[in-house]
Amino acid sequence: MILSLIVYTGTGAMLAGLGWHVSRREQRLMASGGGELPFASWEILAAILIYVAVSSARWLTSWDYNMYYSYYVSMQSVGEFSRVNFEPGFALITNLMARAGLHFSIYFAFWALIQITLLLYALRHRKVLLPWLALCIFLGPYYIFWMGFVRQSVVEAMFVLMVELIVRRKFWYYLLLSALAVTLHKMCVLFIPLYFVPLIRVPHARRWMAFAFIILCFVLGSFPQWIQWIFDRIGTLAQLLGYGHYYRLFMSNNLEYAFRMVMGPSRLCPLLTCLMIVWYYPAIRQMFTSDKYLPALFRFAVVYMGYINLFANTTQYLTRPGELMRSCFLVMVCFLLHYLWRQRKWLPLAAASFFNFYYVYYEIAKAATTRGSIYEPELYHTFLF
Repeated sequence: MILSLIVYTGTGAMLAGLGWHVSRREQRLMASGGGELPFASWEILAAILIYVAVSSARWLTSWDYNMYYSYYVSMQSVGEFSRVNFEPGFALITNLMARAGLHFSIYFAFWALIQITLLLYALRHRKVLLPWLALCIFLGPYYIFWMGFVRQSVVEAMFVLMVELIVRRKFWYYLLLSALAVTLHKMCVLFIPLYFVPLIRVPHARRWMAFAFIILCFVLGSFPQWIQWIFDRIGTLAQLLGYGHYYRLFMSNNLEYAFRMVMGPSRLCPLLTCLMIVWYYPAIRQMFTSDKYLPALFRFAVVYMGYINLFANTTQYLTRPGELMRSCFLVMVCFLLHYLWRQRKWLPLAAASFFNFYYVYYEIAKAATTRGSIYEPELYHTFLF
């Protein structure tokens, strides 16, 4: 427990400090007539190294981590996967690293490096967000999730960068990156329809529409029995997205896996955060009036929150597709926190900070008070000692 508190809080604070320093240094440089600092500034490189070091030393800390660890070790020992349906890009990288005899910590360090580099590069022109990004990642649910779902964490980070291609109407480059992402996770075929989400015209600055959409999804997701007919028709789509081996979960005679009432801080806090984002979005947009990236991120954040709440009480395998947009929501949270800080709106800032920074302490407390529970994998464990 103490180790988890130190690692999560300390790493978040260190990366936030580096982000604040590079942001302030860039602001002073631009105020004196200079340009932006390069992406490869020493603060960002140090942040990447710290993130990778902490991630590579992490060990056996979630169900999916254990799965990837077992696959990697089995590849080294017997020369083949115990699972045969991995995507070709992911399988190739894993195969090459395993056959090279690299320690499993280097394997996980590689994926952590790709993950954080993609995300930081997507915000290379928005360095003011970096302190908030670090705090949200390590004190919120993101880091714990990313360290478990290795493939999905990488394509989530990739999508934040790909949003720029949507804004610049670079469809063919976007399609190429989508194809690359599919080699890591079949679910990324959904990137193609997501390209058109920011292009759909909606009335300008109609906050009530976004409020209505989110609340409607929340209400419908709280009484999800109407979704039952989907379960009997989703087999083909599940196969396409790489979930064919989970099809039994979607069959109507296996609905004990679904329709569990999920209602607690982990659902309510992101929902309240999203409502705050919607409320303050016109003002945030005015603060970042020249940033064409922001409206697209806002659109994806609202769609993400609507989708997650719509399927919150079904099986996790239905919420997974919506989680491709999770990192867009994360970046919008950073925009919200930065706006509230700059405008000295202390009470809303305190509320938004609590909604987004409580999670890791909440999970540590649950793990500490319920030994042998499902929460223990969320603690930080390391192979070093």
